Order: sequence, then C-alpha cells, then structure tokens
Amino acid sequence: MKPATWRALLLTLCALAAILTIAAWIDYFGIAVSTPWAGNPGMVLGASSEPYRAAVLTVDPGGPAARAGLHPGDRIDIRSNTLLARLQLFNGFPTTINGRPVTLLVHHRARQEQVTIVPVPWDPVRYWYFFVSLVGLLWLALFAALIAWRGAQTPGNFLLSAVLLCIALGALGGTGSFALPWVWAYVCLFILGALTPIAVALWAALASGFAQPLSVPRQIAQWLCFAFVSIALAIQIAHFVGIMSLWFDPMGAFFARARGIPMNAAILMALICSALAIRASHGVERQRAAWSLVSLALYFGVDRVGSIAAGFPGSYATYEVWVGLGNLNFFVMPVVLTYVALSRRLIDIGFVLNRTIVFAILSTLVIGAFVLAEWAATEWLVNASHATGVIVGTLVALGLGLSLRYIHKYVDRFVDQVFFRKRHEDEAALRRFAHESSYISDRSVLLERAVRAVREHANVDAATILVRDGAASYESVSNGKHAAFSENDPLIIALRAWNKPVDLRDIKDTELHGEVAFPMVSRGMLVGVLVCGPKNDGQSYAPDETDALLALARGVGTALDTLSSQRDGAMEPLRDTLSKIVDKLEAIEGKLSGQSLPPIAP
Repeated sequence: MKPATWRALLLTLCALAAILTIAAWIDYFGIAVSTPWAGNPGMVLGASSEPYRAAVLTVDPGGPAARAGLHPGDRIDIRSNTLLARLQLFNGFPTTINGRPVTLLVHHRARQEQVTIVPVPWDPVRYWYFFVSLVGLLWLALFAALIAWRGAQTPGNFLLSAVLLCIALGALGGTGSFALPWVWAYVCLFILGALTPIAVALWAALASGFAQPLSVPRQIAQWLCFAFVSIALAIQIAHFVGIMSLWFDPMGAFFARARGIPMNAAILMALICSALAIRASHGVERQRAAWSLVSLALYFGVDRVGSIAAGFPGSYATYEVWVGLGNLNFFVMPVVLTYVALSRRLIDIGFVLNRTIVFAILSTLVIGAFVLAEWAATEWLVNASHATGVIVGTLVALGLGLSLRYIHKYVDRFVDQVFFRKRHEDEAALRRFAHESSYISDRSVLLERAVRAVREHANVDAATILVRDGAASYESVSNGKHAAFSENDPLIIALRAWNKPVDLRDIKDTELHGEVAFPMVSRGMLVGVLVCGPKNDGQSYAPDETDALLALARGVGTALDTLSSQRDGAMEPLRDTLSKIVDKLEAIEGKLSGQSLPPIAP
C-alpha cells in the first residue's frame, strides 16, 4: 500500500475516533438540556459458576441496584432478557429516557424473583475520571493523526499511528463505553472492541521494525504474540456470539478463566519483543525504540493490572479506584508520547507548533478586529436601518477577508523570528554556505569548511565527506586518516541510483558508518558523499534540516567538480609544453647521433 493511501486511511480512522469520543461524552453526560442515554446501575457484574447466569460482584451502597434489593453474590439469569436487554446488560444500562426501567430475573440464595432497576445518570463530578479518559482518547486520536500527517519520514511511524488508533477505537468499542437502543450498534461496537488485541499484534510488529534483521528469539516471540492474539480474538468472538444467540453459555467457567489468559500471554510476548528490540538497537534508533515501545508497555501493563484487579470481588469503592486508574491510563499515555515527540522528534513537531501558533494568533487578530469593527459600526450607526447595518457588516467581513493574506504573512514572519529563530538561522546558514562554496578556490579549504558548517549548524559531532579519487573508489579524510570505499558499496550505489538522501539504517552491508548520507552530484555524476552521524541531542533530522543539508551537499559537489575541471584545464597546457620539449630533445638526439664529434683541442 502506498504511503499516501496509508495516510488517508489513518486520518479517516482518526476522524472516526474523534467523533466517537465526543459521542461517548454525549451518551454518558448529555449535551445542553438533553438527557443522556447511558445510566449508572450501581453494580458490577462478572462470571458465575451457574450456567447462563451473571454474578453481582459488588453493589454501590445507596445506588439503584442497592435500592432495588440486589446484594453481592446474587445471580442474574440472562436468558430471561431480550437480545437488546442482554447487550445493554453487558455494555451499559439505558436511562429512563423512554420510561423503560430494566427488569432482571435474580436468584438470591435459594429464592428467585424479578427485580426492577431504574438506572440514574452518571454524576460527572463523582466519575471525573471518565471525563479524563475521554480527553485522553481524543488526544490520542489527534496525536495519531499528527504522526500520520507529518511523521512519514521516520521509519515505523505509520505503524505507531495504527497502534494508537487501535487502542483508542478498541477502548471506545469496549464494554461500558456506550449505551444505545439498537442491536446493530452493539455489533459495530464489538467490531471496534476487537481492535484492542490487534493493537497488541501491531505493537509486536512495531518492535520488530527496529534493528533488523530479526534474530531467532525475536522471530519466535513475534509469532507467539500473533498466535496468542488470534486465540484471544477467537474467544472474544465466541463470547459475543454466545451472548447474542445463547447457543452456549457465555458466562461459563471457560470464558471466565480463559478469556484473559491468551491476551495476557500476547502482551507478555509483545513486551519480550520490545525488550529484545531495544537491546538489539543502537544509537538514535535505540532511543526512539525505547521511548515509543516503553510507553506502550506501560499502557498495556497498567491496563491489564487494572482489569484483573477490578474483576475480583470487593467493595464498590475499591472497584472505582481500579477503574479510575484504568481511565487515567488513557490520559497518561498520550502525554508521555507527546513528550517523546517533542524531545525525540518522532514527528516534525516544530512545523506543527509553528502552524498552531500562527493559526492561534491569526484567529485572535481576525476575531478581535471583527468584534471591534462590529462594535464601532453599531455605535456609529445606532439609528441606521437594518439594511445599512447588514451592508456595513458585509463590508467589514469583506475587508478582513481581503487583508487576511497580508496579516498571515506578517504573523508568520513574527512567529518564525520569535519562537523558531535558532532553527531558521541554522537552516539559513547551511543554505548560505551552499551558495558561497562555489567561490572557494582551494579544495582542502572547501572540504574543511563544509564539515565545520555541518557540525556547527546541524548539531552533529561526526560529519565526513567522501570525494571521488579518479579511480573506481571514493576517498575520505578524517582526523588525518585516509580511507577508500568502492563505488560498488551498497550506499554509494543507492546514492548514484536515486540521487536523494539515504538513511544508513536502511542499507545493509555498507562499510560507511553514520545516520544519513547526502549525494554530492554535479553534471549527473556522483562526485562525492556527505555522511552525517547522529545528532548530539539524540533527535532525528527534521525535513527542513534535511533539505538544507542536501542543498549544501549539492553546492559543495558542484564546487568540487568545478575545481577539478579547473585543475585539469591548468594541467593541459603544461602537458602540451612538456610534450613539445620532449619532441625537440628527441630531434636533437637524432641529429647528434648521425654526426661525428669534433676532435678535442690539445
């Protein structure tokens, strides 16, 4: 699949996750004066040892279930409910918006009776952590969109975006995220909930993308993870089919005990994949692997601990603590990943911040100017007719619209100078040297200053320039040491073939060491190579920084080609002169060899 197709698909799923997050808030807490659909029954259900019965694990004192007479240990017969009622029982109770309380067939010890529960709306103050989790899920969806939009240049970012989206969509489709009056909606939610195990498989695939080729233990851990994910999905599908059809007991001991085992095993294998990937990586790749993979490991670890602890019998307050911890987990992970993006440049975050600040300032100026103009027009035209007011308002809006381009230009310039001055100064310095390099007349001075400019303005410690030595090889001089590399080196072949920057981590069997190589091309020939090592701060190369380094490499390459041509041009007359001298000497030698030498005077 092409990167553009991947990007479009991921951005579409990000939009879906954002819409569902807002819909979940409306479903639980309503909007304006509307009544929410989701209701709080005040109890927690779990598996039971009796067939087709759900056990009441804990009850909220003073809640709807307690007022209806339910107690911990009671069993609810799910066969007495309709299909929609069963789905609502396991996924969220409806409120009395339609005047329909929930009637359950309850077994209390040896007695069986029907109990009617009237769920109440969720209290946003008491259940604040649910609001926090929705904010975290929305943040996660927007962050995944940001990675898909601006992070394509970093290997594995599309896969990381897919992992985050599967986590967000799987959480929104999981148990208790929505309470809806349609069966088909619960089928769609189940499909979304199945993305949570898939997120674990994608996490293992993301870990396998670092430090390739994979060793045998890493391959075994990856395939075991995929196998456990497949088993977890099969059990999840069987459980949902049992709830809908009642062909078999969905609350039996098998589902109670076996549902979590393959999922926990899959997370363990993905954790092993991550640890082995971090161990096998080096340099900047290790830092990127550690930050992204450890963040996912912490999320899934906390999620599983919270889920297991919440399923044990106990007080309702203890249950709320564990559920609150799980909800906070959705908020903590995007915070950590955002820090990673800012500090390790998983994406070109500088561009995003630049556009965000520009948009915020521009919106503030435009809205402020429009409000001020409206206020002034209202004060001046207080006695004017309605038609006059409409005309004035239209003229104000038209004037602001026409001036928007000029306002944007000055705001953009202001933001660049204030917030991103150092970054733009370094980029300008690299491009300036690319232009000035053509005026340097000494080859050694040119190479020395080029390396110095790269180290200073690209913030790298190691930078090397390879120059074609006239034969079938390229020569580099570093710290007084000479090294030659064949023109058939895989990296040099890639640079000659594609004429664009190459990530050395993607090239196998090359003798060159570094992070990014830039081609120095002139007249269609590769006259040299600029090799840049990892950055001193551990960050990745930003796209605008890469473009500036490529411009420098091309400028220096053109200058080197020019100097070589001038040297060849200067040597040509000397060769002609030497050739004439040799010809004359040969002619004189021939004449002398045919004559006898005069006698030597006494």
